[in-house]
Amino acid sequence: MITTKLRRSVRLAARASALLFAAAQAAPALGSHIGRASRPLYLGFVAAHATHFTLVARYAHVTGGRDLFPGGRSMNEVGGWPTVLAIDTVFAGLAVTGWAGMSQRTRPPWHRAAGCAATGLIGALFVGTFLGQLARSPWYALPATVVSAAVMANGLTGRRTPESRP
Repeated sequence: MITTKLRRSVRLAARASALLFAAAQAAPALGSHIGRASRPLYLGFVAAHATHFTLVARYAHVTGGRDLFPGGRSMNEVGGWPTVLAIDTVFAGLAVTGWAGMSQRTRPPWHRAAGCAATGLIGALFVGTFLGQLARSPWYALPATVVSAAVMANGLTGRRTPESRP
C-alpha cells in the first residue's frame, strides 16, 4: 500500500516539475507581462523536482530499488545509490545553471549561454523520459511535445526575462 502511494507521489511530483519547467520556458515568449512569471515558475520547477528526487529516494529505500527506473529496471542494475546520487547532482547542477542564466543584469554574458545550454539539456531529459514511456501510453507524446515547444519558444526569444531587458 505504501509503495503504491509513493509511486503515485513520485509520478505526480515529476509531472508537476515538467509542467512548471515548460511554463517557465514558455512564459518569456508570451509577452512581457506573462514573462515576469518565468522566474517564480522556474523556482516552482526546482522545488517540485527536489520533491520528486526526495520521493524517489524514499521509494528506493522502501522497495530496495526495485522498478525504480523506466522499463522496470532496478537500482542495482544501473549502479545502485551512486548512480541515483549522480543523477540528482547533475540535474541539480543543470537547474542552478539554468537559474543563473535567466538574468543578464549583473552577470557575465557566458551565464546566459550556460543557462540556455542547461535548460536545453533539462528539456531534453524530460522529453527523452516521456518518449521512453510511449510504449506504455501514446499520451506521453503530449508532455514531450509541450516541453519541446516551450524550450524552443524560449530559445527563440533569446532567453531573456522581461526584467533583464535593457
